[in-house]
Amino acid sequence: MQMDGVEGLNTVGMWVKQAATFKAGDTVQVRCVVIAPQIFSAVVKPGVKFELWDGGFLASGTVLERIAAGWPSEA
Repeated sequence: MQMDGVEGLNTVGMWVKQAATFKAGDTVQVRCVVIAPQIFSAVVKPGVKFELWDGGFLASGTVLERIAAGWPSEA
């Protein structure tokens, strides 16, 4: 993933409720978890834009929600 405000490409885990095949032009909402929360913590918020890459560009998207319980404590 390349996200506005985060340098470089970074690995994220993404999932949907049911297995599916997506085609060009499809829209889907997914949940995701970042592998390195320390580099995403300050920028992940609704409205932030991102692109997905896997050997090349796959899709673009927008963060819809940040679930606070999913982030490690910064204390």
